[in-house]
Amino acid sequence: MFRTVFAAVPRFALFLLAVIPVLTGVVVLLSMQSGEVNTLSDATAIARRASYPWAIIGHILGGSAMLILGFSQFSSRLRRALPGVHRWLGRALVGAGGYFALSGLLMNAAPKAQADSALYNSAQNVMAVVFLTVLFLGIRAARQRRFADHRAWMMRCYAITLGAATQTVLLLPVFLMLGEVKGVLVDLVFIAAWGVNLAAAEWLIRAPQRLRTAAAH
Repeated sequence: MFRTVFAAVPRFALFLLAVIPVLTGVVVLLSMQSGEVNTLSDATAIARRASYPWAIIGHILGGSAMLILGFSQFSSRLRRALPGVHRWLGRALVGAGGYFALSGLLMNAAPKAQADSALYNSAQNVMAVVFLTVLFLGIRAARQRRFADHRAWMMRCYAITLGAATQTVLLLPVFLMLGEVKGVLVDLVFIAAWGVNLAAAEWLIRAPQRLRTAAAH
């Protein structure tokens, strides 16, 4: 059973979790192109995104590529059987991750037709800087052939990127209980998602060797 930054979940469950932000990004991109209002894009959101189209496109594409490429990188079978493929996928993942984080910073810095939440913007900027720092440490560890450290840093990167999926999972029960949810509560749920992901990643990184071996299959 493949275990990931989310402790003790099967590989297929992680795949479904990673698909959530990818599909959400597709819907957002389509709404930007058509201007049509939908569940994920009301008129305010569409107007806001029109203020920084290239930044949000980069953020969505970079994050989606990071999730798709990262999903394959935890497999020890791939590392053993096709180390060259693992390395090249890793390089592509680094490029996608850097694009994802930098475009997020640009997106938050852009003048907006409609103001975003200051709390959530600040949290996004902090996490983007943390992501870039962790990504750099992962690259440095690989170059120094400290592969256990490299895997740990890249797991943290993936956990941060997967925040959008966990945000959806955490927000759903809140929505079902309270109905339409806006304001600070949404911001706090979104911020909590990063905390949940990073805590799960740290748990797995520090887990016994037997569990870490199971996670890589």
